[in-house]
Amino acid sequence: MTFTHCSIVGLGLLGGSLAIDLRHHFPQMTLTGVARRRKTLEEAAALHSDGAPVFTHLSQEPGAVAGADLVILCTPVQTVMQQLADLAPCIAPGAVVTDVGSTKRMVMNAAATALPAEVFFVGGHPMAGSDRAGLLHARAGLYRGATWALCASAGAEAAAERLSGLVETIGARPLRIDADLHDRLVALTSHLPHVVACALAAQVLGDPQGELARAFIAGGFRDTTRIAAANTAMWRDICLTNRDNIVRELTGMIAALESWRDALRNGDVPHLDALLTRAHTLREDLNR
Repeated sequence: MTFTHCSIVGLGLLGGSLAIDLRHHFPQMTLTGVARRRKTLEEAAALHSDGAPVFTHLSQEPGAVAGADLVILCTPVQTVMQQLADLAPCIAPGAVVTDVGSTKRMVMNAAATALPAEVFFVGGHPMAGSDRAGLLHARAGLYRGATWALCASAGAEAAAERLSGLVETIGARPLRIDADLHDRLVALTSHLPHVVACALAAQVLGDPQGELARAFIAGGFRDTTRIAAANTAMWRDICLTNRDNIVRELTGMIAALESWRDALRNGDVPHLDALLTRAHTLREDLNR
């Protein structure tokens, strides 16, 4: 069954891009946008898709979610957890609530505590984004081809199926997954790379010779550290809500770096060759 009224809370890159896609694929859907800042609402009013305004209604009031049969929270993870409690009295019975946060265990627990039984929560995480934040960077097709993890809470299986259909319609690939497993996997594939990119950017650009070093920066450094420029508040929340998994992966990463250090310190050519060859082979396999 198609959703008829969607409220998107949080109109940044993810919320705005999702709204553009929903307007294109579901032209009859009522779309309500909710944001705290008046300037954001003004930017949202200027968004168009296929010649029509993207949003049907815009509001600074959380109560604007009332009447929606789908509520999507597009804010940082710890804000999502607070919003679940704040918005619960306003959400219509039978509505489906989801989010786009990068961690799921704590969000799922917060939803189980905050939402009434007649509201169905499905944790969501689209593996899409950009190092550029804000509504002005929203665009059509941001989610095309992206994996979209869906974690159904107890009793929300039918809601998860409905969301799977919506996700497929906008071009993403829904993946049903357990919340604990989701958080372990994204710690390895997304959160660890982000922390490493941040550490590398700070190590190189914060060096006493950092200004001179900039003359030697080329594509490799820029590609490797691009994600370090992403929204800091969002990533602070991601780190805090998945810290046990990230700490485990960082521990493994530190051990791997120590292996590289030892090979170089000892001039161990076979060890260095093995490290380089393994990394090369694994990365090449990713492209196949």
